[in-house]
Amino acid sequence: LLSASQKRANHIQSEQKRRANIRRGYEALCETVPALREAIRKEEEEAAAASTIAGSGSLHGAARKKKSKNTNDDGEKVDGRAGPRSENIVLQKTVDYIQELNATRDDLLRRLAQARSALPPDHPLLTPQGTPNPATDQTVPLWEREWDYSPDADDEGSEDETT
Repeated sequence: LLSASQKRANHIQSEQKRRANIRRGYEALCETVPALREAIRKEEEEAAAASTIAGSGSLHGAARKKKSKNTNDDGEKVDGRAGPRSENIVLQKTVDYIQELNATRDDLLRRLAQARSALPPDHPLLTPQGTPNPATDQTVPLWEREWDYSPDADDEGSEDETT
């Protein structure tokens, strides 16, 4: 049995792990979604430029007051906006990106169907080539088969080039 302090410590530790996993997930989304990646890069460039200007002392008094008025010590904007890393923006940009990918996929499938319909029914590209799929016992076309090439595997019938 665990004491109350041990239970509390376990709870705190598991909550920290959960939050760390969520944070890693958001970071992965920020690296994967092009719009987020670009927005974060731009924000970091602007922050670096602003810190360079502020550090050089060449910023005028009015501009310095404006900067301090718009941001707090954490870099978060006073009006509540957290920039491109806010949960709302990350999720919305991710949804937009997935919708864009789905639209591209649908367009490619439409173009494939159009290209297939332009070929005569007995065209060799329309007949499946390759090995049968063990699950369905149907032949899988070459372009739909999983590529399982291993650079370490020896080619059948190949000889050592040194001989």
